[in-house]
Amino acid sequence: MSAWRSRARARKAAELAVAVAIVCVALFPILWGLSTSLKPADRILEYPPEFVPSTPTLEHYFFLFETGIARPILNSLVVSFFSVALSLILGTLGGYALARFEFRGRGLTMLLIVAVMSIPLPSLTVPTFIMLALIGLNDTLVGLIVLYTAYQLPITVWILYGYFRTLPRELEYAAMIDGYSRLEVLRKIVVPLSGPGLIASGLFVLTFAWNDFVVAVAMVSSAENRTLPLAIYNYLGFFGREWGPLTASAMVATIPVIAIFVFFQRYFLSGMTGGSVKG
Repeated sequence: MSAWRSRARARKAAELAVAVAIVCVALFPILWGLSTSLKPADRILEYPPEFVPSTPTLEHYFFLFETGIARPILNSLVVSFFSVALSLILGTLGGYALARFEFRGRGLTMLLIVAVMSIPLPSLTVPTFIMLALIGLNDTLVGLIVLYTAYQLPITVWILYGYFRTLPRELEYAAMIDGYSRLEVLRKIVVPLSGPGLIASGLFVLTFAWNDFVVAVAMVSSAENRTLPLAIYNYLGFFGREWGPLTASAMVATIPVIAIFVFFQRYFLSGMTGGSVKG
């Protein structure tokens, strides 16, 4: 028995060591970027480097707002908010219909959703650019919202479809016996019970809309409509890297998303695994 316990402790210690190593590797670039963003400009490239700045400063963050990063941040907030809202509204309707109604072509619809999710987004850049130009939404925030919603709607429907299947139908039947319509059942019964699924879907859309560079750089040309990733690109510099503003802007883009994920992580995990069990 003692030998078995020793092996169990050794296995747990090894698993803990591997987990700590993975966390350190994953967090090191973020922590190093944060450290660099807090160093004075003349000490960023000194050798040997300091991991913890001895004289921390916020000069690079002040420089960002002096050079107008507030507008790209606002643009990213607007685009992300409306992309998440539209994706959840449409995804809820689509996922509920697929989870609860039997109709001809339902299997084909599910197959098409999976197929669309497998299409690489760069291959759609030219067609979507032409489409936006034809309808007059090129170089607009509305155009980005439409594209982000369309790109993320399949995975939103897929996640919510799986989550809705875990909810007991008896609750909906009881509500309909009391006189609720299908939409009232969805709004008053299903949606309040689907918080984890909605949060998981919303985080997927938020991450894409907030971090996207490829689609935004192709669709947006004016300075007033730039999103945060495009603004960060401007700090790369033509003759050299401006490491202070570059890492500071990266922290402005990264830390809010990390904070949101940390706050909603338990809902995210339960929402992602909820669809693995058929209701």
